[in-house]
Amino acid sequence: MKTAGAWFLLVLVVCLSGCGVTVVPRATATAQVDPADNSISESRDGVSLKARLHDPEFAPVLTEGNLTAFELTVGNRTGKSLSLPLSAFLLMDDRGTQYSPLPPERVNEILRRNSPYLLPYPYVGYYYLEDMEKASAARGFTSSRPYFAQNRPADALVGALDNLSLVPDAQVTGLIFFSIDLSRVNSVELRGYLSTAIKDAKADFTLPFSVEKK
Repeated sequence: MKTAGAWFLLVLVVCLSGCGVTVVPRATATAQVDPADNSISESRDGVSLKARLHDPEFAPVLTEGNLTAFELTVGNRTGKSLSLPLSAFLLMDDRGTQYSPLPPERVNEILRRNSPYLLPYPYVGYYYLEDMEKASAARGFTSSRPYFAQNRPADALVGALDNLSLVPDAQVTGLIFFSIDLSRVNSVELRGYLSTAIKDAKADFTLPFSVEKK
């Protein structure tokens, strides 16, 4: 049984190594790339938006949701207060599929549901039931109350953005999550809108990324 399990783990590791991708920001006429942190930024009407993939090199997440996080920095130089809901952002892939950002409570739900099968972030899982049982026994305790695992994947929620409210001359940095398998697309665009009342093909901010398969 362990021999078969070892072969399964070996195949899985090879698959993860071969199926990884690198996400690279692409400069445009108005968006500039900073190679120092692999980010891309754009400014308009006193508002700046900077983005980078939270984990530049990764293997696809082996859990429901396939969470992908972008680190955003929003700056307000408009001279007045700025409010941006989470719905002001979206992700569009090269096939025209649109992805809406997940609210922090939804991300937390996905992570908690899968946490018994995950080792510390990022994306390392228990591949044997035996291993999971050993780990459970190691942290066991004598209580009749239900026990819910609090593993480190939930740490990804630290700094997760929700609705933004910025005073003049302020900026905020945090994570925004999408449910997308980047290994299945060739490119994505992170789009931002200063007004969510009308969303057309022309976004106020368009930050493109290419997805390079390894």
